[in-house]
Amino acid sequence: MTRHFLASTACPTSSAPYTALVCVALASLGACGTAQAQSSLTIYGIVDQGLARANGGTTPSALLPGRGVAPRVWTMKAGNTSRLGFMGREDMGGGLYSRFQIEHRFAADTGAPSNPSIYWLGRSVVAVGSKQWGEVYAGREYSAAYTVALNADPTYWSYVSQLGSAYTYANYTPVAAPAEASNIRWANAVGYKSPVISGVSMEIAGAFGEGVRSNATSGNLQYKNGPVWVGAAFDRLDSSTHLALVAGGYDFGVVHTKASYSRAKGGVNGDATAYSVSAMVPLSFGRTYLMVGHLKPATQLDSQMIGAGLQYDLSKRTLLYTNLGTAKRDSLTRTTAIDFGVKHTF
Repeated sequence: MTRHFLASTACPTSSAPYTALVCVALASLGACGTAQAQSSLTIYGIVDQGLARANGGTTPSALLPGRGVAPRVWTMKAGNTSRLGFMGREDMGGGLYSRFQIEHRFAADTGAPSNPSIYWLGRSVVAVGSKQWGEVYAGREYSAAYTVALNADPTYWSYVSQLGSAYTYANYTPVAAPAEASNIRWANAVGYKSPVISGVSMEIAGAFGEGVRSNATSGNLQYKNGPVWVGAAFDRLDSSTHLALVAGGYDFGVVHTKASYSRAKGGVNGDATAYSVSAMVPLSFGRTYLMVGHLKPATQLDSQMIGAGLQYDLSKRTLLYTNLGTAKRDSLTRTTAIDFGVKHTF
């Protein structure tokens, strides 16, 4: 369950000694007194645990992004990475606010952190914003390009059926993992997120290299109005390493369709283009989805994947899932994986 803690805006008027001591203690923490702004703290997270198994196909797991398991072995694996996060917000009046967000990622089956050297792997951000003028943030944050790629995948980069980085991001990895520990986040980032005006929003960000790498930039422009969504984005490390993508979708009610096209240059995995199409069908008890992706690298060793899955909602916060993903790269044999599990959000 998400927990909210609100700072009080007034103290009790009782003359009892205990009440007076409590009021003094609260006042020392900034939670007492009519001049204080309203603040909140939200604790949230995901605990996901499932089982997955892949066959002995030689197409690597990078081309079936959700696989991540040894062949022919049942493995406990999260379909969607477990996490614990904290968000704080202070409304300062006049539409102004400040906020922070920190998020830890871990494996539920062992309790081990997803990355031993970066505790707040998900994000660690502080921001100041206005409902009218938008928000400026600083810290470790997702690339603005990732937001568009994530929304192009009906699984949101989850499970063995996901399109993921290979097919919505053209397998783009600008720097080696030890530098940033992810191809979708930037450390040392400063960015701006606009308000949504008539369905249009934009984000632009830079990430300082601090002598370890080049300064990076990313940005997106999106339009969402009713059933229509369209987005374009880029991520750029330097003139030889960058990514561009476009995506869009339309919700027909009985089916929600999406498509994406991405083009990467340079980086760890080299030049590539990718495209994807998908369909999600809402059901009385959950949803089902089907997706197809194609990756065409400069090596001309193309790969194609198909993913399908089913979600059963037990409640607003708990669901069961099962998925199948299969991919084949030219000159290699087909790799197929299945998973099933339970996910609880709070």
